[in-house]
Amino acid sequence: MKPKLDIKEKAFYAIMLIGALAGLVEGTIAHGFSLRYLFPGAILAISAAFVGGLAGFIIKDASRVIRGMKPYRGVHYDGMVLGGMTGTLLGTLVQVAGSADGANLVVGSVVGSFIGSMAGTFPDEFVTPMIELLHKDNDDRLEPSEQHQ
Repeated sequence: MKPKLDIKEKAFYAIMLIGALAGLVEGTIAHGFSLRYLFPGAILAISAAFVGGLAGFIIKDASRVIRGMKPYRGVHYDGMVLGGMTGTLLGTLVQVAGSADGANLVVGSVVGSFIGSMAGTFPDEFVTPMIELLHKDNDDRLEPSEQHQ
């Protein structure tokens, strides 16, 4: 049986892949082709996604406590990870479009990852039920032997 990745795992790997590619392209333009630029781009992008998600959840909880509500107890974090992936992609694309020489692509992916993860925390409790509904609809169309385990 082939293991299937859930949406968080796919988005996590996408953040790292986009950051790694941004690092590779930026390093290749500046210093020539070398694979050693992959790792810093990937680690910086995923670290920025974590810090952005943490900042977003702190802001979200603080705003809920100020309004007299209970703090949000996140369980799935789908919104944060999907926001980070989208932000990483958009930040890199904005940096590519705005840079004539391809400089600072990693900075674009890191800033996009941070902002995307922070923005993704706010609708976080609504994202997981939507994804579950998408999987439920998909499971209804599959044969019983093909359904998610």
